[in-house]
Order: sequence, then structure tokens, then C-alpha cells
Amino acid sequence: MRALFHSVAPSLAMVALFASVAQAASPTVGQEAPDFDTVAWVLNAPREASVHALRGEVIIVEKWGVKCPPCLALIPHIQKLQDEFGGKGLNIFAFEAQNHQPDEIRSTVQSRGGKTYPVSSGAANNYQTNGGIPHAWIVGVDGKVIWEGNPGDGGFDKKLRDEMLKVRFPGMGRNEFDPALNKALGQYVKNDWAGARKEAKKVQDASKSSDAAKADAQYVTERLALLGERRTAEARQAETDGRWLEAQQAWTFLQGAFGKEAEGEAAKARLEEMKKDENVKKELDAARRLEALVASLANKPAAEKKAALEAFAKSDKVAGTAAARRAGELAQ
Repeated sequence: MRALFHSVAPSLAMVALFASVAQAASPTVGQEAPDFDTVAWVLNAPREASVHALRGEVIIVEKWGVKCPPCLALIPHIQKLQDEFGGKGLNIFAFEAQNHQPDEIRSTVQSRGGKTYPVSSGAANNYQTNGGIPHAWIVGVDGKVIWEGNPGDGGFDKKLRDEMLKVRFPGMGRNEFDPALNKALGQYVKNDWAGARKEAKKVQDASKSSDAAKADAQYVTERLALLGERRTAEARQAETDGRWLEAQQAWTFLQGAFGKEAEGEAAKARLEEMKKDENVKKELDAARRLEALVASLANKPAAEKKAALEAFAKSDKVAGTAAARRAGELAQ
């Protein structure tokens, strides 16, 4: 990883790309990180984009550009961080700073290995660089900026990893709770959300529980309900968008997390419906085929990738599926 940063650094020295607004970087280290003013997600819209609501987790805010070679060189590394820490308390938000069109932004990120982190077409104007891109901010678990500068510098990686060690309860929006909630939170981090809710309710109902413990127990139960609603909305949106593998994964998670409770039973029922739906089965099969194809083409020449993706898009086996359309887009 250190070698990657070294390989990028010379390009950063040679290529000076400047944002349209030349002013002091904001916010700076030690300051409270602001929420984004406006956002237009073009890839992987996040389930939560409020900096304030993500307290207790770590955030990377990146400004980059389609026509910025050092920015493009960093895309695989940003994706690697997402692969390693996504779901463990790391939230990456990448904002394109050169005002390119959404389709161009999407294809640029995807063609260079960016797959699952959120990307926006501009905005986040309250995060201004001092003129150059790539530029990033790391927001710590306390909601304050702990590092800002060029993400190609070695200090970025070390600071991020050190801060990730402080994350305790990803998704909870807080890092500190009354000790009476330890058992409930232990179940939560094991993805047993039904168990977490049950333990929190015990604390809430116990006469010996302190007012602080009861307040935290209520917070946990309300947060679990909110997280369940968000995951359900994500699953439904994935279906609407034709992202059938993601939808299946989301419903499967909900079934496992909530078990016999209402959210889990609803997820189980939807998975059963999907198994019986011939169109859904075809979509899932096509999505798996495309996923395998893309993986097999990782180190192939561009011309070979294009030909294989075009052939997939035209195949009778996947005709009319979202995966066929996606393959056609990737081929371009």
C-alpha cells in the first residue's frame, strides 16, 4: 500500500489541477465537520449521508475530477478501503469537482475499479479545497476533521487506520452508551438485531435501571427500527433499479438480523416470492453471470474486455435483463 502512494506522488507533483474556487480549505483539522449542503448521487447512493448522523464512525470526503490523472490513479485504492472497511464504520463520499456529466462520471469511476462507494456529481460546496485536487478530509468518530490534504500522501492511510480502531458500533450513530446496554450492543455488532432489541427492552423495562440507561435503551430500540426501515427501503430500491443481487443480499440480511420479528418475517416472505418469480430468477442468474465475467476480465486488455462485455450484452441467455443493459454500458 505504501508503494502505491509512492507511485502516485510523482504524478501529483507533475500535474497541478485546480478547482474553480481558489480559497482556503474548509473545514480544517480540529473543526466540526459540516453536513453536505447539496448532493446529487450518481453512483451507489448511501443509506446515510448526514455527517452528524454518522457520529461514532469515520468519514472520508474526497474532491476529485474526471480529467485529473492523480485522482484516477487513486480510485482503486479508495475502492480497496471500501472493500476492507465498508460496513465496519467507514463512510466514503466522493464529489466530482470538474462539473462533468453524470454518465461520464459513472463510467470513469467504474472503468477504473470504483464499484461500491458513493459518488456525486459535484456539490458539497461547503468542502472547498485550496485549489488542487485530489483533496480529502477524514472526519473522526467525534465528528471533527482529523486530517485533510492530498489522499495520495502516506499520512492519509495511517490516520484513517488509526481512527478506524476507535469505531465500536457502526450504524448506531454514537460510540458511548450506559454499561447496562453492553449485552444489547454485543448482539447488535453480531448482526443479531432481534436479540439486541430484546436486551434493550429488558433494560428499558427494569425498575432498577437508571434514567440514563433507560434513555440509552430507548435510543437503541429506535435506532434499530430506523436501521430496519432503511435496509428495507434499500432492498426495494435495488429491485426497482434492477440490482437484483443487491436486493437479494439486503433481504437475506434482514431475515437473519430480525429473525422471527416483523422485519425478518417480511424479508423471508419477499425472498420466497423472488424464488418463485421466473423473471427474477432470470435476472439473478444474469447478474451472477455478469459478476463472474467482470471478475475474469480484471487483468485483460481493454479491447478484450469490450468485446466480451458486448458479447454478453447480446447473448440470448440474458436478453432483456438489467445485467445485459449493464454489460452494454460497461462496454462503452
